[in-house]
Amino acid sequence: MTSRRPPAPDEALARLDGLDDIPWPDLEHAYGPAADVPVALRALARPGDDPLREDLLDDLDASIYHQGGAVYTAGAAAVPFLIELAATPGLSTRAAIVELIGRFAVLQNEMREPWRSAGPALSCRAALVAGHDALVGLLDDADHGVRTAVAALLWRYALWSPRADEAAQALAGRDATEPDLALRVSLRLDGARATAEARASNAPSAGALEAAVRRLVEATQGDGDALRFARLAAARRLDPAAASWRDLLDAALAPTTPHDAYPAWAENGARLAGALCGLCGDDRDGRIDVVRALIGHERPQIRIGALRAAGDAMLRRRSATVALVPLIGALLEDSEPEVRAMSADLLAAAGEAGAAFDDALAAVLDDPHRPAAIRAVWALARHGDARAVPALVHALDQDENAEDNAEDTDGFGPSAHYSGSFYWFSPPPLREALVACAARHASSLAPALRAALARCLAPSGVEAADPGNGAESGAGDGITDGVCLDVRAEILPRLHLLCDALAACGSAAVVAGPELEALLASTHPQSACTVIEAAGPAAAHCVPHLARSVRAAVQAASAALGDPRPLESGTQSATRPPVGERRAAGLGAPWITALTVARTRFAVDGDERALLDTVDAVLALTAPLRRDAETGWEDGRPKSAEAAARARDAAGLANALARCLAPLGPGAGASRTTWPERWLRAQERRWRSHEAVAVARAHARVTGDSDLARQVFRRVLDSGPGTAYSQIELAALRAVAELRPEAREFAPLLRACLDRDERVVDGGGWRGMALDDEVQHLAATALAAAGLTPPAAPTG
Repeated sequence: MTSRRPPAPDEALARLDGLDDIPWPDLEHAYGPAADVPVALRALARPGDDPLREDLLDDLDASIYHQGGAVYTAGAAAVPFLIELAATPGLSTRAAIVELIGRFAVLQNEMREPWRSAGPALSCRAALVAGHDALVGLLDDADHGVRTAVAALLWRYALWSPRADEAAQALAGRDATEPDLALRVSLRLDGARATAEARASNAPSAGALEAAVRRLVEATQGDGDALRFARLAAARRLDPAAASWRDLLDAALAPTTPHDAYPAWAENGARLAGALCGLCGDDRDGRIDVVRALIGHERPQIRIGALRAAGDAMLRRRSATVALVPLIGALLEDSEPEVRAMSADLLAAAGEAGAAFDDALAAVLDDPHRPAAIRAVWALARHGDARAVPALVHALDQDENAEDNAEDTDGFGPSAHYSGSFYWFSPPPLREALVACAARHASSLAPALRAALARCLAPSGVEAADPGNGAESGAGDGITDGVCLDVRAEILPRLHLLCDALAACGSAAVVAGPELEALLASTHPQSACTVIEAAGPAAAHCVPHLARSVRAAVQAASAALGDPRPLESGTQSATRPPVGERRAAGLGAPWITALTVARTRFAVDGDERALLDTVDAVLALTAPLRRDAETGWEDGRPKSAEAAARARDAAGLANALARCLAPLGPGAGASRTTWPERWLRAQERRWRSHEAVAVARAHARVTGDSDLARQVFRRVLDSGPGTAYSQIELAALRAVAELRPEAREFAPLLRACLDRDERVVDGGGWRGMALDDEVQHLAATALAAAGLTPPAAPTG
């Protein structure tokens, strides 16, 4: 916060008695000691216009409330003075001050323990209750903005206040004298939402809130037709049977409903479908019917809102995708450019369900509205349609100095991940478009990807590596000329994008042989390994380079772990490793690199002996790391940051060893699983992790004993019973399919994944749908592997 001159006493409109009695420097806000808070409060009490007053209030908000979650000591101490300022006529920022107080009132409903029972939270609640009369009095304020802000505050305050009944009655009573129609609408809508929340949490205030809202629902005096939509919406929240989706839609579209009084009509109707669907709650059919009714509306903004609501419905329910895709596909020829773009975006998200419109999407490739054309490319790529390839090649050929040197190219955006249950219309990700299309059209995409990779590795992206880093130089290939490449951090996003796409090309990726060999001799050989491993035996020419890279990584590991002797010199020393040491961006521990490259070589030439030699060398080198990882713990928690770092390194090592050993199958390498198995059994608290799933899978494959693996997989898959699967659950589902007959014990869980209509999502946007589609595929695959028949998919 910016320090300001405190106003003289005769300048202040609010007395702020007792402000100087509080030891503000001893209190804390988000940025440290709170000595600046009284200065800010006095400045807010100054009369007249001050162009900096809004900034001052924003600063105060950012410091004493910040991002919520808990109450700072300074926040609790400031609330009484904020209430006094809000109740002082003549101050220009009173409505905004009430909104800040309202955030503290809402916070009391949102805080979790132990913060909810902490001293500052208790003091804050006491201050709000002490200010009850002053806040209720603001319902009669002459300033419309103040009345609106305090009404919203009081509904949230009434959720937890011991004077909830008084607050609720005051809010219901205000309706009869309130001249502003928008405020009368919000009294009903906000009250109904608060009542629903109170019911859901079994709050003592639920009865008082419901009684007040029913008064508002039943009130018919003044503006009856204009308030009909608000009354029906509030009644629906109290009782879903009180109003159907059609009742709500008819009231919303009625000519007597004033659009400017309803938030649902904001953005010229773009929020209408979402608001109506929100009122439908878990009524899947109601949501779909609302979208059906509005998706062809004459107003473009309403159609746009209907498409947003369609995305939300598809993200929630599998059958909604089946029901809505035909309606969405019909909008590819809409007169509104944004509608065409959103339609293509949703058809991409729908995966194979949207492929029926590929011909129509191909027609949109020439759309003059660039976002629509790019989203048509994205949809065709997701469907594996060859007509996406020219545009993807064009995107690869564009200026690669775009932001992050990655995906912000030619209309494509970054590979963003979103949380929540809402559909996000974000720029399509180039990485995923390339990967999706490469699986079917590798021969067309691989040369373009190779050319892009060569440009990425041009001198502007790499330089000669420090010869002391343990890496060996590669054979001269026209890119490195025998010099080890130090890959610059700024090109890593682009490098990963290209290598992921090349890996999706499979054996066709060998066209990029020189570039991959150069990467193997670089500071980031793992990037090349991703591609070479996917290419398999077709990349046989890379074996000498892989062998050199393994030797270089083992020598680097030996140096890092304190043994200067090379691999050939025999037993490695057991000195303490630099565990937890910060490494350059994108660089892994050299012993992890050694295992990664060795696994890649095995995928190419099947040389089991070479793989096991590397595993043995790494096990010998990392003996101190593995031993020390078991120390420094108490009650299942690390006692220090160093202990936590050692645990992370051990988990990474267990994962890398497991991924090396898993391809060997039963028998081979069984003795090498001893430590990973011991790590897994000792890390039961971490069974829901990628590392644990990988070790469990490898243990089952190498030893032929699936008991431990089944325990781990059940823990992972039962931990989120069908509501929020992530990539960890997907990895477990893949491993379950490998159990074949022994996967029968998972049949109830697998059938539950397939029988449900609700999507198994772990994020928003298209990824939520794509993840759920993969869950269904993997669950069906696992059932089939166990000799069982999967259930039929839900229909629209």
